[in-house]
Amino acid sequence: MAINASYSHYFTTNDGAKLHYLDKGKGPSLLMLPTWNISCQVFKYQLEALSNQYRILALDMRGHGLSEKVNYGYKVHRFAKDLHELIKHLQLRELNLLGHNFGATVICSYLELFGSSLISKLIFIDRAAVPMINPLWSQTEIQHYGPTSDPKSLEKLCHQITTNQGDHFMNIFFNTMVNPLAKNEHKQLVLKSSDTLPKKSAAALLHDAFYQDWRSLFPKITLPTLVIGGRASLISASSQIWTSEQIPNAKLIIFEEHEGGKHFPFIENPKKFNQVINNFIQS
Repeated sequence: MAINASYSHYFTTNDGAKLHYLDKGKGPSLLMLPTWNISCQVFKYQLEALSNQYRILALDMRGHGLSEKVNYGYKVHRFAKDLHELIKHLQLRELNLLGHNFGATVICSYLELFGSSLISKLIFIDRAAVPMINPLWSQTEIQHYGPTSDPKSLEKLCHQITTNQGDHFMNIFFNTMVNPLAKNEHKQLVLKSSDTLPKKSAAALLHDAFYQDWRSLFPKITLPTLVIGGRASLISASSQIWTSEQIPNAKLIIFEEHEGGKHFPFIENPKKFNQVINNFIQS
């Protein structure tokens, strides 16, 4: 996806990182955060289709995409601070805030640190409440919380990312997260948007993200919230159901496997996804 210079912009954080974001359209603001190691180009179909109704913003988080590859600040709380600074920089109010997987973790950290006074609605896509498994949990708790790794596996993974095995890991990531029957253009969009972080920074950020636990936050969220999951996602649909039940009055949408219900429903089924988002914001 070629970046149109007319809606490509930069701002500088208070610790000197130059971050890139997209800003297209007019109307109510929808700010989107991609997941770990993915650039904001991944929201191509939302920028194209929703910007005729909304002001669509998408952030290349620190080190991602066209943002500066600084060698510091790869912690969830710093990414939340970056988000806060972008919101202040653009003087956004009544903001609809969307986070895909790791992007949702950044939003949760933002809510804990800065509150929700500037936010209108939340959209969480395919994010486990607790990514790291606890061996003391029951099978029911595992189904609820949605963990996908254990400490030993995570340490091995972070080591692989920082060595010459990093490319091999990204291939595994791609094959796990994208439906093999997806259209080639959809696969290519994920591939072209992926693996944008320097390897050491990618490992540091992933390690920090996996030890985040948002179970106690969810009941405190008072904003209208939409939780989106995929029936065939590595992040279990049961965990998305549980998350939606913990957030007061949250709405839930599960994309079935034939509807693009793995990790990237906004790419594999943009027509339905965009309609779901539009319906939620307008409700």
